[in-house]
Amino acid sequence: MQLHRRTDRLPPLHEESDSVNSTMTPAELATLADDIEARAWVDYYDAAPPALRDALGIAHDRVADATVLLAPGVELALFNRAIGLGLRTPANEDSVAQVAAAFTAAGSRQWWLHVNAHAQPRDTALSLEAAGWWPAESANWVKMLRPAGVVDAGAVGAGEKTLRVAASTDADADAIVDAITRGFGLPPFFATWLCALHGRPRWQLYGVFDGATAVGGGALFLDGDRAWVGIGSMLESHRRRGGQRAVMARRINDATRAGVRWIATETGEPTNDVNPSLLNMQRCGFECVATRRNLLPPLAIRSSPGTTT
Repeated sequence: MQLHRRTDRLPPLHEESDSVNSTMTPAELATLADDIEARAWVDYYDAAPPALRDALGIAHDRVADATVLLAPGVELALFNRAIGLGLRTPANEDSVAQVAAAFTAAGSRQWWLHVNAHAQPRDTALSLEAAGWWPAESANWVKMLRPAGVVDAGAVGAGEKTLRVAASTDADADAIVDAITRGFGLPPFFATWLCALHGRPRWQLYGVFDGATAVGGGALFLDGDRAWVGIGSMLESHRRRGGQRAVMARRINDATRAGVRWIATETGEPTNDVNPSLLNMQRCGFECVATRRNLLPPLAIRSSPGTTT
């Protein structure tokens, strides 16, 4: 595999904004958005209950300039991925091999290497794909960023009157994480892990309720002057009713009141279909600052010694 300069370039996958902050370069904004996500997920991994951590092999590491999230007991790339490679130091064969070796050593079989459009060299994704790496089913994510500021929930059409958003309490945290987990279609272990964020410093869980019943929710992570909003989902029965926009607006407003400067999130880039999550983000003032290619390693790497089969 050679990571060399090429004369062709990966075409833009999504229109990036240059209006979020004119004093920062596009590469700086992309790095900021990836950093916010990575720090949130590192703390989320640190929050994992010990028994779950041991059972699933939950860990994280810093390899080259990438944050590596490891959970080999979960055969889902969402929990096994590398964020930020090439954003501070140009990626090369050695750094890619180091990242791959971390997943191999952990025994992760399904994992992604995220390649930000602003990673250096700028043709890193093209070179990797030419070397046998291939895009995941969700081939691209869009990295979204916005400055702090209050969102008028009514103006963005956030939620029917029958739906309400509330911060989690001891009485309803279990119901909230159960609704979020079922909304994503994830295994039950995710609810146990997610519940560990209730009451954890810098985190706040939120539920979307229809009457007294939790039907969805999301999480907010505060980190100095930065915040991350994520892990948001709704039960199928309550989608397209504004609940996601309502919980997003609440998290943005709470982060703003907490004094942050920047708020980041991410979602899948739509191909032929509309992505409601992306529309909700845009309605709440988020702008795309980068796209990110989600690459799966060649079979030769995934079959390396040390990887369970």
